[in-house]
Amino acid sequence: MEQLPTPTKLFPYPNSWYVIEKSDQLKHGQLIAKRIAGKDFVLFRTLSGLACLADAYCPHLGGHFAHGGHVEGENIVCPFHHFCFDTKGTCVKTGYGTKAPPKAILKTHTIQEKNGFILYWHHEQAEQPQWEIPATDNTDWTSIKTADFVLNSHPQETTENSVDVGHFSIVHKYSNIHTLKDLSTEGAYLNASYGFNRASAGLIGKGTQGIKAKINIHVHGLGYSFVEVDLPEMQMQTRQYVFPTPIDEHTINLKIGISINTKLKPSKIHPALFALPKNILLKIILKKALETYINDISQDFEIWENKAHISHPALAKGDGPIRKYRQWARQFYV
Repeated sequence: MEQLPTPTKLFPYPNSWYVIEKSDQLKHGQLIAKRIAGKDFVLFRTLSGLACLADAYCPHLGGHFAHGGHVEGENIVCPFHHFCFDTKGTCVKTGYGTKAPPKAILKTHTIQEKNGFILYWHHEQAEQPQWEIPATDNTDWTSIKTADFVLNSHPQETTENSVDVGHFSIVHKYSNIHTLKDLSTEGAYLNASYGFNRASAGLIGKGTQGIKAKINIHVHGLGYSFVEVDLPEMQMQTRQYVFPTPIDEHTINLKIGISINTKLKPSKIHPALFALPKNILLKIILKKALETYINDISQDFEIWENKAHISHPALAKGDGPIRKYRQWARQFYV
């Protein structure tokens, strides 16, 4: 008797870069509590503008920095006894003016700011970054408008959607789906490209007319993806960002974002838009584009939150390169 596929559990925290905040959401002198990969952190920015991610609890007597603590110049101050720590975790002074105890070392973590986001490097064995998120040329692109969702899911599951060609027609109702570029990988980078038609673009002037789309998928690890979308009939290009960051073993924070190319042709989207000032036009289209993106990606939410991971799936022709994706994803686990 053939053995049926059985659900398995993915290791909860793949080694990867994860987006923890938009850079412009962390002001000078601000600190924010964060929970990532089952641990509590505090993210803060010094008055000079340097961002730092540190353990949330003071190594002195355990005060939580984000609950009553504050930033003082280039240091973070514990609310409990006013022990002060710099961005390297060194205790620079106590609340009593006495010598800092040698064991008062605050653990800080590897982060970098790139492409408008603060990225955190997570590795289960505390190894240093083994690859980098490449810088993106944002010339002629709007700022990235984002939205956040807390879901019962896993970064590997949400990222797998980018190559799950079969669900494009079933869940999202796309048609004429075809491969423009086969899936390829190089280290932590994965790339594939597809074309399809969608019955409704959900954009101004195109709500029920249908439209052709080409997508070029860029995946960097299991925490950072973006998709270049070309809508040739509208002479419009967008970038759609997907950032799943594990909160704990069961939940992720899914941050999505969208940016549009500023060299669009308003009359191709809707004739009435031609008369609008460019800055107002871009705001309207960016807002509508995010709403459309949220509508599309939310169609996956119920499935993600209730599906099981089948480690040896019974794949069929039309599924897309899921097996190759999973082989690539193995590198992110110890």
